[in-house]
Amino acid sequence: MTSADTPTVRDRLLAAGLSAERIEEHLLAARIMLDGEPVTDLDQPAPAGSRLVLAHR
Repeated sequence: MTSADTPTVRDRLLAAGLSAERIEEHLLAARIMLDGEPVTDLDQPAPAGSRLVLAHR
């Protein structure tokens, strides 16, 4: 899989059914975690096998 084929955090959340507006709300509230680390850039790679969660704070 090339880097162009690697989904981003945004891609995966959209594929999960979240709207762009809702994703932005979660980002601003610091509730998106990738492999246990807070996400600050929705366009960072989030390859298959990485754990992407919305933390409830």
